[in-house]
Amino acid sequence: MGPERTSNAAPSRGIDALRLTPWLRRILAAGLLVAGIALWVHHLRSVDWAGMRGVIAGMPHERLGWALVFTAASYLVYASIDLIARHVTRHRVPVGRVLAIGFISHACALNLGPAGVGFRFRLYMAHGLDAPKVAAIWLFNVATNWLGFVLIAGLAFATRFMAIPDGWGVASAMSQAVGVLLLTALAAYLAACHMAHGREWLIRGRTLTLPSASMATLQCAVSATNWLLLAWVLTMLLQHGVPFGAVLGALMASSLALAVIDVPAGLGVLETVFLAMLGSQVPTHELLAAMLAYRTIYFVGPLLIALAAYAGMESHLFANRRVSATS
Repeated sequence: MGPERTSNAAPSRGIDALRLTPWLRRILAAGLLVAGIALWVHHLRSVDWAGMRGVIAGMPHERLGWALVFTAASYLVYASIDLIARHVTRHRVPVGRVLAIGFISHACALNLGPAGVGFRFRLYMAHGLDAPKVAAIWLFNVATNWLGFVLIAGLAFATRFMAIPDGWGVASAMSQAVGVLLLTALAAYLAACHMAHGREWLIRGRTLTLPSASMATLQCAVSATNWLLLAWVLTMLLQHGVPFGAVLGALMASSLALAVIDVPAGLGVLETVFLAMLGSQVPTHELLAAMLAYRTIYFVGPLLIALAAYAGMESHLFANRRVSATS
């Protein structure tokens, strides 16, 4: 899905209300901050810190180091989606700030679920963007993420590189056909971008356009890279020598499950799917230990960094407002 551009139609009543009542925006921002802190505290209090320390301490340093490298690379790649959206929507928030907002938003969304989306809106709107443009950036992120998923899952299923366990019956037998179907849908989308780029559709007073074929291809490449990096993080933490294709398959299946059952940080869902798909290849205690380490490295660690970065950014914005008010 392409960027949403502002049309000549009158803004919605909700947006007008926000423009006419700046105090309401401040109340909503404060409410978001309080709710976010409460969610952070609740989430961090539920973490098994002693268990995480024990699992990480017992892991080979080389594998742990590679997991950290792939995690950093994954977050950098995902944050770069916001840079692509910056080019598409033509806003002028500085590049460094865009990467920071992308990182904070991704870490919060992973850990807090739908509530994490509010942080992207809060930070971009604090930097001068209006709600429709931030919504376009968010939709661009969502679309990019799933385009890469369709590409990776389609290729993996169609080539049988990623196979569903034989015990899954019909789902296992149809996996190759599902892969071909996914690739066909992606090819149709790219063809539509090539043929219909530049055309506009007016939906609820907003103009919607498809991206160019080159931009859609870039979306696929960036997102697919992120999915592969994420699978490598898990592969490094599974010390029993599980094939990369099997890990990738479990990751794709768990992501589909989370799309249906939206649980913050995927609590319980990830473990259930990985046990179902890899339980015959890895002892249960090793698999659960790897998942615990994965939560530490990919979820909790970045969340703590994002918390500090968000607090710093809010402090900077507050200081700038005070300077502007006194000048």
